[in-house]
Amino acid sequence: MSHPSVLFVCGRNAIRSPMGAALWDQRFGAGSARSCGVIPAAFVDPFMVSVMLEKGIDLEDFSPIALNGVGEPAAQLVVSLSTAAERTARDYASRTGAEFQAWPIPDPSETGGNRDMRIAAYRETRDAIAARIAQWEASAKSA
Repeated sequence: MSHPSVLFVCGRNAIRSPMGAALWDQRFGAGSARSCGVIPAAFVDPFMVSVMLEKGIDLEDFSPIALNGVGEPAAQLVVSLSTAAERTARDYASRTGAEFQAWPIPDPSETGGNRDMRIAAYRETRDAIAARIAQWEASAKSA
């Protein structure tokens, strides 16, 4: 089965969208996904790096970028992972002729509590994104 190139978009490109791109690449092959944010963070989130390492994905050298810094080629599928980024991502998909999908996933950085509670929230986010990718694959196979 063929899979499209995908651009994952979230608010800051520090947690959800890099997770999405890395998990997509892990499943379908390196270089098939990219990520960006509407307003990129100044640094990568260390909790995100930690939970992705648990899945054998090293994002320690990841650098957040803005949607306007993505460049070409345009993706075939644009996925918004946050409600805050949905309109901007939808507009980008429309301009570039890409399919658009919204997969709203809660931002784990908004979780309070101790370190264990916060890491658990990041794991839930990672696993929710992986589940959405698996769901996309299952629906693409049945289409």
